[in-house]
Amino acid sequence: MSTSLDEIQELIQKLSGELGDMSEAASRHIDDLHVAVNNIASHVLAMEAVIAVMATKVDVSEAEVQNWIREKTAAFAEDSSEGSAAEGIATSLLAK
Repeated sequence: MSTSLDEIQELIQKLSGELGDMSEAASRHIDDLHVAVNNIASHVLAMEAVIAVMATKVDVSEAEVQNWIREKTAAFAEDSSEGSAAEGIATSLLAK
């Protein structure tokens, strides 16, 4: 009987160690994902800055930009009567 209890205790300790390893791996993956999201956000912000400055120097039709966004997102739009986040961002970038 004590052999069975020893085996069970050994299996529980092994399981505990494996769960700890899984937790550490998940934590590393979350950290990696956080770094990737920050990199993407930095690139988007940099592109927004360049586009915003360019839009002050070149005549860009806000209506054409809005129509382009609507055409590209029509298949995914839930309610076409209200503007999308992309349209709001475009309007902000084009503000002079």
